[in-house]
This record gives sequence, C-alpha cells and structure tokens, in this order.
Amino acid sequence: MNSVIKEKRLQRTLGRFSSVRRLHGLVSTLHQIASNDQDHLDPKGQASSVFGSLDVEKMAHQIRTDGLALGLRLPESLRQGMAQFGTTAPVKPWGAKEPLPLEAVLGGKLPTGEPVAVAESAGIDGCPEAAKVIRDPKMLLLAKRVLGYNPRNIEVSLRWSFPTHLSLTEHCNVDLASRWHYDVIGKNSMSLFFYILKGDSDLDGAHATILKSHRKKKISMLFRPSTTISEAELISYYGPGQVVIATGEPGDGFAEDPNTFHRAMQPISSPRLVLLVRYT
Repeated sequence: MNSVIKEKRLQRTLGRFSSVRRLHGLVSTLHQIASNDQDHLDPKGQASSVFGSLDVEKMAHQIRTDGLALGLRLPESLRQGMAQFGTTAPVKPWGAKEPLPLEAVLGGKLPTGEPVAVAESAGIDGCPEAAKVIRDPKMLLLAKRVLGYNPRNIEVSLRWSFPTHLSLTEHCNVDLASRWHYDVIGKNSMSLFFYILKGDSDLDGAHATILKSHRKKKISMLFRPSTTISEAELISYYGPGQVVIATGEPGDGFAEDPNTFHRAMQPISSPRLVLLVRYT
C-alpha cells in the first residue's frame, strides 16, 4: 500500500511538468496502438452525436493552444433532464458523510449551521442524460484529440455551488476551488463543464480561466500548492488580458485543460448547477 501511495505522489509531482504529461500521452498512445483490441481507433458513431455541428479538430486545437475552448451547447432535452435530476436528488456536501435533501443546504449552510459552498448530486449514475453526454462520440473524440489517446477513465459529477454570504477570503477557506489553482492529476486530462441551472447573476458560480497557463508556469509555481499563489502574482505574470470568465446561460458548455490556472467565482446571490466531466 505504501509503495502505491508513493508511486501516485511521484506521478502527481512529475505530472506538474507539461513535458512529462506529453511523454505520458505518447506512451499511452503507443500502448493503445500496440494492443490487440483496436482501442486506439477513433470512437465510432460520430454522426449520432448530439453535438452535430461541432468541429472537433478546431476545438481540440484551441484547447491544446489556449487551455480553454468555449462554444459547446447542450440539447435542451438533456439539460432539462439533468436539471430535474439535480433539483430532486439528495446532495452530498464536500466533506459530509451522508447525503442530505437539497432544501437543507440551499441557503449555504448545513443543518448544524456550518457554511457549505459546494455539494454534489448523489447517484449521478442514475441520470441517463448525463451518461449520454459523457459517452457522446464527439466528446470522446475530442478527449482523444486532446489527450493523444482514447480516455481510460471518465469521472462525472453534477455539482451545486451555493452563496455562503461570507467574505471572499472566508468563502475560499470553505471552498478551495474558489481560489486560483491548477489541478495536479499527474497525467493528461480534459474537463468538460456544462451550466445546467443558474440564478439571476451571470457571475454567480461562473468559471474563470487564465489562458495558456497549462503550458507556461514559473518554476516556483510548480513546487508549491497552487492554491497559495495569489491573484496579484498570477495577473502580474500572465497579464489581465489572459483571464476569461465563462459566464454562459443554462445549456452552455466549454472544455478545458485542468492544468490551466482556474477558479470558481463566488456565488453572491444565487446557486448554480454544473455538470463536470473529466477524461484521463
């Protein structure tokens, strides 16, 4: 067990470097090509995709170049199905042991009075609309073009973010994802985000990204927890023009390399429900 933990830590440490991730992608690609079950072939059924007009090659190029590509759009029937699931299923706040009714935490507090910023809908495997999106042929092909190989793992969550009515500093202590950070996964990865429900404010719970930061980081940024790097330092290094806030309406989506610096905007007046998918 200790050897496995040490191996994962080493993988995550080395995976901070883009050159290591590219090497991992090359090895994974060659491994799939050498396999006997043809799992290196492009996903079949592209014509049946619900994202019929999507130019996969163009979007993949944008993700590889900028770390972010906007412009995805869910069919309304799928969005409505996920909205129905997300508003009726119990939710599990981050750190909680058991799911709770959504109504118990919508106000940004647990029944105990503790603030809660984020909760995930329980039983997401029982949502057919989410399953249709994550296994969509064009989404799988997009992931392959970004990763360099057909994804081996897919993680999915339907995630609520709530107004906690705390100061930004206090809110970020409750929800670390509200701080600027990059995800330390240790391998190639691609994330999908789809806004399912939002309130009156475009900024409540929206996602912000610093373009091109997936490949360009100061050495010092690679050897300390990313959540400790201040916004002032990031803006000074990358420039304010590299920050993109994906506001979006319900049904809008985007794809991102999670090695970019990104953050969730603090909800001030209303919650937001987001479908989050990660391919690795």
